[in-house]
Amino acid sequence: MTRNDFLKICGIVGVAFPFSSFRYDHVGNSSSSHRVVIVGAGAAGLTAAYLLKQSGIDFIILEASSEYGGRMKIDTTFSDFPIALGAEWISTNNINFSPFVDSSNIARKIKTANYLPTDEYWLKSGNKLLQGTLNTFNDKKFVNSSWFSVFEAFVLPFVNKHIKYQKKVKAISYSGETISVQCENERYKAQKVILTTPLPLLNQIDFSPALPAKKLDAISQVEYWNGFKAFFDFKEKFYPSFVDYLIQPATAGQVSLYDAAWGQQSDKNILGLFSVGAPANEYSAWSDDEFKRNILKELDKIFEGKASQNYIKHITQNWEKAPFAKGAYVSDYTEPQMISRLQETMEHKIYFAGDAYTDGSDWGNVHNAVQSAKQCVKSLIKEL
Repeated sequence: MTRNDFLKICGIVGVAFPFSSFRYDHVGNSSSSHRVVIVGAGAAGLTAAYLLKQSGIDFIILEASSEYGGRMKIDTTFSDFPIALGAEWISTNNINFSPFVDSSNIARKIKTANYLPTDEYWLKSGNKLLQGTLNTFNDKKFVNSSWFSVFEAFVLPFVNKHIKYQKKVKAISYSGETISVQCENERYKAQKVILTTPLPLLNQIDFSPALPAKKLDAISQVEYWNGFKAFFDFKEKFYPSFVDYLIQPATAGQVSLYDAAWGQQSDKNILGLFSVGAPANEYSAWSDDEFKRNILKELDKIFEGKASQNYIKHITQNWEKAPFAKGAYVSDYTEPQMISRLQETMEHKIYFAGDAYTDGSDWGNVHNAVQSAKQCVKSLIKEL
């Protein structure tokens, strides 16, 4: 896992929360007006909403699906701890929850665990296995929790009533003083729009005027990786903390096997499979039966037949086939200037926030989405 230093979660919110200055206007079922329309209720959309409410600015969130959370999706039925089907790790040495409104409660409820330098690590290169230890590895794990849990417990309660579900945005017209956001049967008007739509879905929105050539060029040049994750429940643990596959060229993607139950308060033996890019495309092409058969054969080669002997069940998440994601995140090997172009606002009216719409210093993670939303709202407030 290649990740830059995590921007502390204290960047999300401040302590003050002026409810008295907040105003929510609703104008009928067919059309409503707001100062800000946020498109998407994932990490960036929820963060932007939280910050706007903190500042007393009227907003509404339009979410295309029937659920919040986006690619922070979890499964709570497969095991006795949350299975992160999307965003999972935290890449930082120190998490400071103190700037949250309810920081003491967060500290009690959201626990994390550090990997140990002595944890067993394998590298798979073709048919060879190199075995060693993790040594320096800064990524942390949530303990019986997840990114989804953090937002659900400490962000969502303040913005939930302002989310409109199953509101897929069809068109955005920003030629006039008022921006028009068109869904299937409803139209919303706003002074500003914050788009947190995953990059592959931007071409499903009809913009008027059209997206600038500079932004269209950036969209066409960046590679948006497919993402495929799977989790296996086994009778016993026979695998190390991590097994990374050596992918050539490195720009093609990534495959890692990992102990998903590591650090959890669980007796379950859950092995995770994380893949992006070309390897994810291969896994995604198989039916579920083909995947089970092929992956157990692959794991048996690595673990001397123990996978088939201990298999109980599995679960998969194919992000390319998720209708409101269409992939995982922008390739780690994208040129930073292409990323920064994706973030650029349009005529001080349309703003972009999310893990793909950053300043180019880092991208592809929840903390990037949070930081991007923070930057976006800061600029937007200055304009308002």
